Amino acid sequence: MDCELCGRRNADRRAEVEGVSLNVCNDCVSLGKEMPKVEIRPVKRFVPKLPEELSQNIRPDFALVIRREREKRKLTQEKLAKKLNEKLSIIRRIEEGWEPPFVLIKKLEKFFDIKLLEDISEESTPRTSKRENLTIGDVVEIN
Repeated sequence: MDCELCGRRNADRRAEVEGVSLNVCNDCVSLGKEMPKVEIRPVKRFVPKLPEELSQNIRPDFALVIRREREKRKLTQEKLAKKLNEKLSIIRRIEEGWEPPFVLIKKLEKFFDIKLLEDISEESTPRTSKRENLTIGDVVEIN
């Protein structure tokens, strides 16, 4: 760290100079009142878990999978709607490719005993940079 008074490197001391706490070098510490070293410990912060629906994506071929499973069990759309306690129009829309709400996806997974949701992994996110930390340029697409 640089001295905040003269700019020299290795400012490893703290001093109060005219009421302001500064990082200073050994030469500039005499210009103020030296302050005792304070050990700063990182604070562990509570990081809430993402809701399950934000950490998973519905598989791209979900509509086809649902239709195949329904037909395999020899169910009509009407019968499936009754068994799931949903409207017929909802079942039709799902089989046409409309993405249903998370609760209904879970209901379909349980009914058909299939997996419609996939975990989102960090590897699936494309990285354009070889640096360890992301920058805005890694994320933004410029037209």
